[in-house]
Amino acid sequence: MTGVIRTEFATCESWRLSNQSYNDQGCSVSFDKSLCWMKASYGEHVTRDCPFTYCTSIPGCEQIPYRFKVGRSCNRTGLWDDSDYSMCLTVLEQYSKCIQGFCRVCPDFLREVVISVSLTLSIVSVALLVAAIILFSIFDSIQCRRLSIHKSLATAFVFRFAVLAIWTIVQSTNLFQDCTQFHPQPLWKFEWICKTILWFVIYFQVASVMWMLIEGAYLYSRFTIYAMRNWDTNWYLYMLCGWGVPFVVVMCWTVVHQAKVSGNRNSFCWVPYAQGSDLWILAGTMGFALIMNLVFLLAIVEILVRKLRTERGTAESKKIWRTIKATLLLVPLLGISNIPLFYEPEQPSAVYMLGSAILQHSQGIFIAVLYCFLNSEIQNAVKRQLSKVPIEFFKPRQRYETERTYVPENRNTHPKNGVPMEELNGKHAVSETTPLNNSAEKLTQQKSGEGIFSVSGPPIRQADSL
Repeated sequence: MTGVIRTEFATCESWRLSNQSYNDQGCSVSFDKSLCWMKASYGEHVTRDCPFTYCTSIPGCEQIPYRFKVGRSCNRTGLWDDSDYSMCLTVLEQYSKCIQGFCRVCPDFLREVVISVSLTLSIVSVALLVAAIILFSIFDSIQCRRLSIHKSLATAFVFRFAVLAIWTIVQSTNLFQDCTQFHPQPLWKFEWICKTILWFVIYFQVASVMWMLIEGAYLYSRFTIYAMRNWDTNWYLYMLCGWGVPFVVVMCWTVVHQAKVSGNRNSFCWVPYAQGSDLWILAGTMGFALIMNLVFLLAIVEILVRKLRTERGTAESKKIWRTIKATLLLVPLLGISNIPLFYEPEQPSAVYMLGSAILQHSQGIFIAVLYCFLNSEIQNAVKRQLSKVPIEFFKPRQRYETERTYVPENRNTHPKNGVPMEELNGKHAVSETTPLNNSAEKLTQQKSGEGIFSVSGPPIRQADSL
């Protein structure tokens, strides 16, 4: 039953329950399984709009609701004749683009903008986070517990945005709906795939929030007495809190929600899953983690301010003040900016929907940029690796003004075998005063037409003797 038919049925039921449906001067209130017909006089012909949801924003569809109507007549006996839906069938055949049906929905600019922004930011976040994970992993010299936590947080957000993008595409393309009917029917044989995707969407959402809580707790421990200890918590405990706790929480929600919707035949793929009291299993866990991060952040700021007051006017105080301003950047990194999103109005405005999409899907960009790309340790490691690359290999070969070239004796006959230096440089070469050059000058006086560097046997022996 669609929204229009459900509304019509509720209208007739309200008239019947209030004992106002009967009409002793004509036809009484009647529901013909599609529309609710109000009281009418004898012989009166009544028209109603077709039970469609019209998309009047589409060009050419503005007048369709007014041109095509449903007709029904009240006869002389006070009974309704059969309803005439022939004009509605014409709308289905010729103007199907003007109505919702067959998995088509009316164009909604806000919905399209929100989906586009969400997908775009998710793709950008995944790309940047994957690059950050690679940089976190390839440098052995900077590996530490803090970097391992950053890597796990980035991994959780990569899976979160990737699975969320898949879920958005599945929902927008009606992949699990039979669109051959006017009222789409769910494909029940694929419901387990739909539930699996939705389960991972919820799981990685909770896991990412838990890793943000671990980030906040670890950062707070570096500002307290725990930073003076020589030992650190076992890494398996971090893994248990970051991946194990979300698994337990989501499994509890799965069992409770499945038991709740098992008797509802209209519920497909746990949708709507974001309603009901069982939602607090998820919302309570994530809300507690975000509130704890807010407490950690305020405690860190309080420690820094207290230290700033004790060291006022020194160079150390300036460093602490810069640290305080840098700490404010942790607001989006620790998920504190998502706390207001726990309150969702009954009718969300455009500002709320767009702001929610930007805040939730851009968090990966903040994590990649602030935790990795602006990290001085990562930057120095990259610079050290780049310094080892033989840059000279990529430089162009240096060209000199002159090059020694062999010139044969018969250079005029075969010009391709060599080029004289004076022709190559466009000027006469400057000869050096050496014993070999003096011998060559004497030789050129005996044999004219020979090359500058072509000498015979005896002069060479003479030059060698010199």
